Amino acid sequence: MTPLLCICVPTYGRAGHVADLLALLTREIGDRDDVIVFVSDNASPDATAEVLAAHAARSPWLRFYRQDENVGPFRNLQWLIEHAPASEYLWCFGDDDRVLPGALAHTAELLREHRPTWLFNPYDSIDRDGVVGGGSPVPGVVQHYADAPAMYREWHHWLTFLSSSVVRTEAMRQAMRDTTAENAYLPVLWAFRAALHGRCMVAAEPAIRASTDISWADVAHLYQTLHFTSLFDDGLHLGLTEEEFGVTLDGLYVDGFGDWQWRKVPLERLAAAVRRFPQSRGLRRLLWEIAGEQERPDVLADLDAACRAMGLHVTVAELVAAGERAFAAGELPQAARLFAEAVELMPTWVPAWNGLAVAGFYTGDPAAPAAARSALFVAPDDADAIANHAAISAAPIAV
Repeated sequence: MTPLLCICVPTYGRAGHVADLLALLTREIGDRDDVIVFVSDNASPDATAEVLAAHAARSPWLRFYRQDENVGPFRNLQWLIEHAPASEYLWCFGDDDRVLPGALAHTAELLREHRPTWLFNPYDSIDRDGVVGGGSPVPGVVQHYADAPAMYREWHHWLTFLSSSVVRTEAMRQAMRDTTAENAYLPVLWAFRAALHGRCMVAAEPAIRASTDISWADVAHLYQTLHFTSLFDDGLHLGLTEEEFGVTLDGLYVDGFGDWQWRKVPLERLAAAVRRFPQSRGLRRLLWEIAGEQERPDVLADLDAACRAMGLHVTVAELVAAGERAFAAGELPQAARLFAEAVELMPTWVPAWNGLAVAGFYTGDPAAPAAARSALFVAPDDADAIANHAAISAAPIAV
């Protein structure tokens, strides 16, 4: 009988992690005969080979292979998938991640009951000090989706965590063969393609404890910016529109998660991402902030075009008009609020900055000079911006 599940573990130079994972899997698998574990040792220079041999001698469910030379992390994972023992499902798993108690049995139950093409297991995380926190959202009940695009629209960047995805074996293999991209998130592209027309599901509770001590920390800024925004062209376009993908980017970028990563990437690359995916509020915000920090008004045309592509200029013009009416009526706090809302939506709209600077000046807001400077940053030749900046800089804020 074909086993239900093959857990594929690529590893390199982390004998201790492998030993801990295999000890945990020994407890989780017990006397099950429907689970295989397949480890590919990427020519580790440490004791990984000895650890694997010792465990295999007493664990009938363990298979392992040692590469003749280090073939790189992705080729090692690809080799695992291509050569894994026969099974209905593949579960690719990081050697420093851990299955939570009972999660293996529960995952097997979900697979048998629902037969999805792609199962995503929520996860929490643990840091170097052993503190557990963070991780993916936890739905509390099983979530069902018609296909991978439907699941990606709701779960987007959470799906990029390698150890959370369980995918039908043959579909995963074929998707891997058909994908030619060079992207740090190849596994999610494979899973997405594999389940392009197959049912998907998300488990109700966390099944994985992820390590935050990632081996690729030195290139995280490239992975979580350029590689992540390249996912659309590299494979997600098969099931998502540009607009749909652009909206999902805010799952990663809107709350400040990507701030430091984009600051380590050439600003032109961020501007290109904003041009391509104007739907992302997070990317637009970052372009404005970093352009100001780096004194790069040359990229503001890309930001302005993105805002206009989203129709924000119409809304902002209405907000500014309402703010001017409130100012004329002496409702200065209301005017300031409307102008502030306008610049948050579209920071390239000079009348909004001018209005915010003047309203802030008369309400005693210490941020008024910054608003005046922002107006000049956007349009250094604007007469109102020049006059407002000169007046506000020369006089104390009214109180």
